[in-house]
Amino acid sequence: MAEVEIQATSRALADISIHSNDGEGETRPGRPIRGVATGKVVAKTRPLRLKGINRVPPDENQPPPPARDGAEDRENRRPLSILDEAAAAEQLKEENALIRYRRCWERSWAPSFGSFEDETSIGPMRYTSGPIPANAFPEETLQIFSIRVRAPTDGLKWPLHVHGYVATRDTADHNRNYLFRRTRDNCQTVTQKDPFLQLTGPSRGIVYLDPITFEIELKVKGQGESEDEMLAFSVFYYGDGFHCERRISICNPHKRCTLEYSVALRQHSVEATISIKVVDGSWPDNHRGQVVCLTSGVKGKIVLLGSGDGELPICSNGMIELSRRVVSVELGEKLMVAVDASLSSFLARGTAAFKPENSGTSHGMIDLGTCKMQVTVAWSRFVII
Repeated sequence: MAEVEIQATSRALADISIHSNDGEGETRPGRPIRGVATGKVVAKTRPLRLKGINRVPPDENQPPPPARDGAEDRENRRPLSILDEAAAAEQLKEENALIRYRRCWERSWAPSFGSFEDETSIGPMRYTSGPIPANAFPEETLQIFSIRVRAPTDGLKWPLHVHGYVATRDTADHNRNYLFRRTRDNCQTVTQKDPFLQLTGPSRGIVYLDPITFEIELKVKGQGESEDEMLAFSVFYYGDGFHCERRISICNPHKRCTLEYSVALRQHSVEATISIKVVDGSWPDNHRGQVVCLTSGVKGKIVLLGSGDGELPICSNGMIELSRRVVSVELGEKLMVAVDASLSSFLARGTAAFKPENSGTSHGMIDLGTCKMQVTVAWSRFVII
């Protein structure tokens, strides 16, 4: 009963379209995902707000305006009232659906997994060292490549100062596994030139045995907290039975933007946790840096550390502070980790390649000339509670 109610709630919250992605930036229509929630798009009309009218003293030499019976005023006011009521009704419908979703989650999972807001307690590298439990296996997982903000509307314009979160829940422990999380004091400036959210997760592999829940609450920062505007607010499901190893795009429309998720299912995969350390020399002066990884089984790069405008964040012990560390890799394919150093049009790249393992660690070296880096990958299987 709880599962049926969750799915019904989701259908009232999202209208999702799917595109297969055959290369960088190219999409084409694909098969629908069975079990992913569908429903009506939230009204695109924003409630009108009258912020005040400049009043000019009347000219005593001008004749007074003709008397009006109020019918025209009532006619002019009617669209405003209708729009306000429609927007309020949609917002109430959305909030009520999320309240029902939360209540259903709490009835089903709170006794075993705690508070609705709790973050997943399962960390990466659980079975990298030591004995591997008999119930630890390679699993089917969902790899998140990127989340892109498209077509801000309803009064929102680039750039957007975004805070809030995007999280998933899966069969492993049903708690939140954050993909993006920013406080209002540390919001991300999203621009038309760079419309991608800077992901910091998942903190562990996302296991796909049952439909995966996506929870979204993103706001745009205003001058004061009371003037913050909702950018995206909903729940949807990556549903049953859709097996596509190619990278696909899931377009999830909201009232004020569309979020595009670039994802791929990874069959018979293990969890790879990546770390990089400068072991000789130093990072080249004034060079921007970027760290990405790729797999031989699916097109598309996974950004572990964005380039931005500055040098790589390197700790005093030489460790590079990656934004993301965990990816899913199928056994039998190859994982490549690449570090880019760029200055104007000059680009230096070093790459280390790895063969996935069921457990243990693998090491590789990257030589950029001015410095050498050691790349370590910790492998782990999954255990489903």
